[in-house]
Amino acid sequence: MEAPRPPTDAQRPAPEADPPESLEAIVPKRRLWPVFAVLGLAIAAAGALAFRSLTATDPLRILVAIDLDGYWWEGSQPAARLADELGGQLAELGFAPVKGGDPRVMKALEGAEDPKAAAKTLGAGFIIEARVAPEVVEHPVKEGYFELRADAPVTLTFLDKGTSTEGRLRGYAGSTKKDRAMALLANSMASQALDAVIAQLMDHPSVREITEGSDIKLLERLASARRFVKDRAANLDRAAGAYAARAKEVEAEEQGRVAFLSPPAAEDLLVGTAEGGYFVKTADVSVFHSVKSKDLARREALETVEWRPLDRQAVPTTDPGAVEPMWRGYHVYSYPSSQRDGDRVALVEDFFGWAKTITIVDRSGQNKRVRVDPEHRFVDPKLAPGGRFVAVYDRPEAGAEADLMVVDAESGKEVFGLHTENQSLGGFAWLDGTRLLFVYVPDAAEDDVRHLAVVDVSKQPLSIERPFRARPGEDLRNPAASRDGTKIVCVVDGDEPGIAVIDATTWRRKVYPVDGGASWPAFSPDAARVAFETRGAGGTDIAVLALATGEVKRLTVGSGQERAPWFSADGKRVVFEVRYRDPVFPQKRSLSRIASAAVEP
Repeated sequence: MEAPRPPTDAQRPAPEADPPESLEAIVPKRRLWPVFAVLGLAIAAAGALAFRSLTATDPLRILVAIDLDGYWWEGSQPAARLADELGGQLAELGFAPVKGGDPRVMKALEGAEDPKAAAKTLGAGFIIEARVAPEVVEHPVKEGYFELRADAPVTLTFLDKGTSTEGRLRGYAGSTKKDRAMALLANSMASQALDAVIAQLMDHPSVREITEGSDIKLLERLASARRFVKDRAANLDRAAGAYAARAKEVEAEEQGRVAFLSPPAAEDLLVGTAEGGYFVKTADVSVFHSVKSKDLARREALETVEWRPLDRQAVPTTDPGAVEPMWRGYHVYSYPSSQRDGDRVALVEDFFGWAKTITIVDRSGQNKRVRVDPEHRFVDPKLAPGGRFVAVYDRPEAGAEADLMVVDAESGKEVFGLHTENQSLGGFAWLDGTRLLFVYVPDAAEDDVRHLAVVDVSKQPLSIERPFRARPGEDLRNPAASRDGTKIVCVVDGDEPGIAVIDATTWRRKVYPVDGGASWPAFSPDAARVAFETRGAGGTDIAVLALATGEVKRLTVGSGQERAPWFSADGKRVVFEVRYRDPVFPQKRSLSRIASAAVEP
C-alpha cells in the first residue's frame, strides 16, 4: 500500500482533540433517544433483510427431506449422513442445499407441519423427499450380522407449483453393527438420489430460466451442473448404445438360430430347467454417471434366483415388470442347482464374507438354511431327486482343497464325507434320491487311475463301491446322470478322447469321438441325446450328440463363450449361457445371457 503523503506548509495538520469520555459528550441527554432509535431501526432492518434473504424463494435452494430412521433435523444420524453427502454433491453443482446450524433454519424445520411447509418457509424452490424404511435381515452369524435392504420412491417437488417427478432408491448394506450398516446404506443412497432427480431438476423451467438467461454470475454458478448433466446424458446414451450394439452383433452371429432370453446387459447364470421354463441366478447392475469420478459407474443390485418361462423375454430385476424372485440376497457363491424332478433350488449364500450357507428355496419363495458355517466354503451344491439330501464340495477354509460332503436337507447333519489326500475329485452327480456318483482316484490305489464310485448315503454303514475303472492315462470328469439314473455321461481325455456314455447296470461304456473336445455334458429327458460345450471359432459352442447314430450337430456358431447346456423339459430345445465382455466395463465385468436353440430345425 502507498504511504500517506506528508503534510506541506499549505496543509498543516489540525491539533488532535481529546476523545470524548462518553456519548453524552457529543449529544446532550435530552437528544440521546433519537440515536438509539436510529440504531434500533438499523439493526431491525438488517435482521429483516437477513430473514428475507433466508425465506425468499430461490429456485436453486433445495431441502433434502429423506426420512431414514427419522429426518436429519430430528437427530437421525443416517439421515444426516445421507443429507450431508447429497447436499455436498448438489453444492458442488452450484445449488444451495438447506443446512442446519442456523437456529432460524432449525426453528422453521422443527415447527413446520410437514417438510414441504418448512421448505416453503425457508424459501426453497425444490424439495427432495423419500421415506426409506429398510428391511432388516439379521443373519445367523455367531457375532451377529445385520443386512439392510431398501427400496423406496424418491420425489423432486417444485414448491411454487406443487409439481413432482419420481424416481427410485434401491440399496443394501451389511455390518456386524446395525448403526454401521445404516451409515453404509446412507452413503450408498446419496448418489442414487442425485441420479434420480438431477435431469428433471436441470430441465425444470425455473432452472432453465437461469441456464438460458444472461446473468453471468448465475451462469457461472451452474456451469458445473450444466456440464454434468450434458456429460451424464451423453455417457448414458453411449452405454445404452454399446449394450444394444454388442447384443445385436452377438445375436447376428447366430444367424437366427438362437433365441436370446436375457436382457442385453444381464449377468445371468443358468441353474437348471423344468416343465415350461428354467431357473436362473441374476447379478444385475445399473449404470449411472458419478459426481465424484465424472464418469460412468456401476450400481450392483441384490442377486436373485428366479423361475422364468421359456417362451418369454426377461427384463432386468429392477424393472417394475420383473418376476418375483424365489430368493434375493447379497451374493450366491458358485453355481446353484435345481432339483432334477422338482421345483426347488440349492444354493450357497454368502453373508458378506462372514459365513456361507447351504440354502434350499422353492418357487413359492420359501427357503430353508440347511447349514451355516463361518469357516467352511461350500461350492456347487446339488440337490438329490426327491430333495432329501444335498451334496457339495466343502473347503474347510479359504484356499483349501475341496472335500466331498453330503448333508441331510432337513437337519443339516453330515451323512457322508470324503477327504482325498491326492485331491483327485473330478465331479459328482446324483444317480437317484440316495445314490451319489463321483469321480476320484482312491488314496490306497497304486496308480493314478480314475474310478467312478457310488455311495448310497441312506445306508449304514456307508460303503463306497467302485464299479467302473478308467483306462490308464485316461481322465474322467464332469459326470452327469440320465433322468432315470440308468445312464451316465462323462468327458474322457486320453488315447480315445470324447464323450463316454456308461450303462449304470452293466457298467459298460461307449465313447463317442468329438472334434473340438467336450465339457459339461447333459442328457436329454429321454437320454437319447447329449448336449455339451465344445471349442468353436473364437470361443465355445453348444452341440448335440445323437447316441443312436453318433452324429454331432452344432447349435451355435458365435464368437462368445456358449456354455452350461441344459435340455428343456420337453427335449425340444437346449438352454445355455452366452458369455462375452461387458462393452462398457470390459476390465471389470462379463455379460452372461440365457439363450436357447432348437434341437431339430
